[in-house]
Amino acid sequence: MHPYLDYNSTTPVDGRVLEKMLPWFLEQYGNPASLDHRFGWDAAEAVEQARSYVAELIEASAEEIVFTSSATESINCALRGIAADRRGRIAITAATEHEAVLETCDLLSAEVRIKNLATDGAGRVAPDGVALNTRRGETGFVCLMLANNEIGTIHPLRQYADVAHDAGALLVSDLTQAVGKIPIDVRSLGLDLAAFSAHKLYGPKGVGALFIRGGEADLRVRPLIVGGRQERGFRAGTLNVPGIIGFGEACRIAKQEMADEAERLRRQRDRLETSVFGALRDVWISGDRENRLSNTSNCGFKGVDARTMIRDMHDIAVSTRSACSSGSRGPSHVLKAIGLTDEDAYSCIRFSLGRFTTEDEIDYTIEKVVASAHKLRRNKGLRR
Repeated sequence: MHPYLDYNSTTPVDGRVLEKMLPWFLEQYGNPASLDHRFGWDAAEAVEQARSYVAELIEASAEEIVFTSSATESINCALRGIAADRRGRIAITAATEHEAVLETCDLLSAEVRIKNLATDGAGRVAPDGVALNTRRGETGFVCLMLANNEIGTIHPLRQYADVAHDAGALLVSDLTQAVGKIPIDVRSLGLDLAAFSAHKLYGPKGVGALFIRGGEADLRVRPLIVGGRQERGFRAGTLNVPGIIGFGEACRIAKQEMADEAERLRRQRDRLETSVFGALRDVWISGDRENRLSNTSNCGFKGVDARTMIRDMHDIAVSTRSACSSGSRGPSHVLKAIGLTDEDAYSCIRFSLGRFTTEDEIDYTIEKVVASAHKLRRNKGLRR
C-alpha cells in the first residue's frame, strides 16, 4: 500500500474528467478562435460551457472568468495588472501567503510599497490590522487568501473586503486551496479578483482561472500576456481546450459532491489525528483546529525531523510544506509566521486527504506514523 496524502499539492485527474477531455485531443481538435468552420465553432462552444461550470462553482458569471495556465499566472495577472494601472502606491498582503503572491509582491516592490502583515498563531491577519495599514486613495490592493495551503486555516475575507473597499482598494484573493473544498460566493465575500486552478480539484495541470468582478466592466486590469485577442484580449494565446474542458467538468462534479466529500474527509482526518494523539506525546496541530479545511492536518512531532520521518515511512506521500517551495532552504515560512521555532517548524508534516483516500489508507498511515515517531525518538533518547 502506498497512501497518497498530499492532495493539497496536487490531485489525480478524476476518471470522469479524463473521459470528457479525451475527444478534444483526438477527434474534436479545433481552435476555438477559428470562426470559419465547424471545428472551431464546436471548440468555442465547449469552452464556453466549461467556463459556465467554472463560474458556477464560485457563484460568478461566465463573463467574469478568464482562463490562464495556472493560479500562479492568474495571481501575476491580477497583481501586476493592478500595479501597472497605478491604482495606488501601497499594497497589503500577509506573511503566510503562497509564494506566488509573495514573490509577485517582491517584484512590484520597486514601484509599490508592500506591507507584509504579521499573523496570529492560527495564521490569520486581524481585520483591524488590515485597516490600520490602509490609506484611502493610496492603497491599490489587499491580497489575502481564503484558505491556507499548509495549515488549512480559513480567513475572514468578507471583513477584509469591507476594510479594503472602505479605503478604495481592491481585494484580491488566492482561492486555490479552497475551491472545491468549501462553498464560495465571490459576491458575498466581496472579491474583486481571485485566482485558482484545475489541478487542485481533480482536473488537469496546466489550466487556471482568474475571476475579474464585472468582467472588466468596472475594473481596469492590464493584461500580462499580449499578442492575440483570446479571452477578450485579456490573455493572449491559443486556448488549452482539453484542459479547459477538464477544468469545467471538475468544477461541475465538485459543486455536486463537495458537501458529502467534505464531511467524509473530516471524519477521516479527525480519526487520523485522534489515533496519533492517543498514541504519542508532544504532538500538536498547527493553525486553527476548528476553522480549517476538512481535509488538512499539519501535525508537529516534538523532537522529530519531519523529512527524516517521511523517509523512514518511505511509502506514504505527505509533505513538509507547499510543493512550490519544497526546494527552499530553511523552515516553512508559514510555520515561522505563526510563531513556531525553527526546530518545531522542521518537525511538522502536512497530511492532506482527498477524494480517493480510503479507510485502509488511514489505518496504514496511523500505524506507520506512530511506529516511525517512536523509533526516531528512541534513537535520540527522547520519551515516546
